[in-house]
Amino acid sequence: MRARSRILGFLAVAAVTSGWAGGGPATGDVTGDVTGSGVAAGAAVRAAAAAPVASRPLIVRGSTWYLRSTLTSGPATTSFSFGPAYAFPLAGDWNGDGTPTVGTVVGNTWSLRNANAAGTADVTFRFGSAGDLPLVGDWDGDGVDTPGVLRGNTWYLRNSATTGTADRSLRYGTAGDLPLVGDWDGDGVDTPGVRRGNTWYLRNSLSTGTADVTLAYGRATDRPVAGDWDGDGVTTPGVVRGNTWYLSNDTGTTADVTFSYGSGCEVALPSTAALARSAGGAPAPAAFAGEDLTLAPTTRKVVALTFDAGADAVGVASIMRTLARTCTPATFFVTGAWTREFPVQSRQISQRYPIANHTYTHPDLTTLTDTQVRSEVTTAATDVRAATAYDTHPLFRFPFGARDARTIAIVNDLGYVGVRWTVDTLGWKGTSGGQSVRSVVDRVVNGAQPGEIVLMHVGSNPDDGSTLDADALPTMIAELAARGYGFVTLPEVIR
Repeated sequence: MRARSRILGFLAVAAVTSGWAGGGPATGDVTGDVTGSGVAAGAAVRAAAAAPVASRPLIVRGSTWYLRSTLTSGPATTSFSFGPAYAFPLAGDWNGDGTPTVGTVVGNTWSLRNANAAGTADVTFRFGSAGDLPLVGDWDGDGVDTPGVLRGNTWYLRNSATTGTADRSLRYGTAGDLPLVGDWDGDGVDTPGVRRGNTWYLRNSLSTGTADVTLAYGRATDRPVAGDWDGDGVTTPGVVRGNTWYLSNDTGTTADVTFSYGSGCEVALPSTAALARSAGGAPAPAAFAGEDLTLAPTTRKVVALTFDAGADAVGVASIMRTLARTCTPATFFVTGAWTREFPVQSRQISQRYPIANHTYTHPDLTTLTDTQVRSEVTTAATDVRAATAYDTHPLFRFPFGARDARTIAIVNDLGYVGVRWTVDTLGWKGTSGGQSVRSVVDRVVNGAQPGEIVLMHVGSNPDDGSTLDADALPTMIAELAARGYGFVTLPEVIR
């Protein structure tokens, strides 16, 4: 066991895009105990002799960070603003003083602050590429956290918070895994892990190879968090379900600590790896080959709300506020061109919700050659990943719903499942097209059935400027809930 805890896994962070209602996260009852919550002090040269640092929960809403000093239910101990709302949030001990503090990544620019307080960045540098997933760890065991990025299943790690190339690279995990970082064996060096379903695969060295530890913890739909919950220097698993945190102090399958924190709408970040959610990239299930789904494959009384983004972004802010306020999941199908035109909105959406492929320029694919179809899909995937750091696989939607056996086969060959819809709200027609908020709501509610897929759009009608889907969303959610329906994202049910 090492003398003090490293921070990978110290902060379990969550990010959403709307403001916080009230002074801090919601509270709840405590059903577990925890020890070792002190924070070590001292400069980097004294770090090895400092007391262990137990992990504490941190959540982020918009650009406001809410830190709680104990693993118990209650409001935030400290809150402050740092970075733009669309930035990729992360945390680490950037100066080796034993205190984890906040940071953000936008594109490949890292901005790190050495205090948990409002202010400007103390360190700014570039590392990785815009489409990489940021990671944080003490890769060389010197007591200081430095950057890393994940590209595909290759991990690129740097031992200093400066612009430059990777000091080390390795391959670990597969597409669709959710990467984790932690000191799994307590030797002072952070190493990779991944979660696949509810199975955690942890490796104790910074080298290509197989897992040293495999364990099942939580449910596949839980949000994973990893931390040194008892301050013994070893990172162990945890999950967030709703607003309840279930944390284990070993590699067992049951929680040692349980408490409520947050509203249940946050997206948990695994360790300080700064992943808001699964990176996407899961393979398309073979069972759906040749299909363009009109219903989600479930018998549960749930609805999948989906939004297409290919024109403007006028309705995005309203849609995001409604989804956050009501804790409603949704799935977004975006074009590559849209992510180029609206990078801020693309990042805001993708950090909270699954993001899927809707081609690059939104053409009728049935009118294109095989080569052109492939180019539309692959170019979109590249642009979306560059803008958001997320992989669009395995979900694809045909523009205009235009498809045939040939184009479906091409999309399948590229690793995607075609997803159509059960109900088109027709909100895109606008008030000038004879639609209204009431007509949009009625079409969805009257067509409600288990697995209903609802098609909506984030943009405005080009003729009258109306945003009927955004305007109807609060009433739609309320009336579906009143009829006993819940809500799911498509990746939850298409597996």
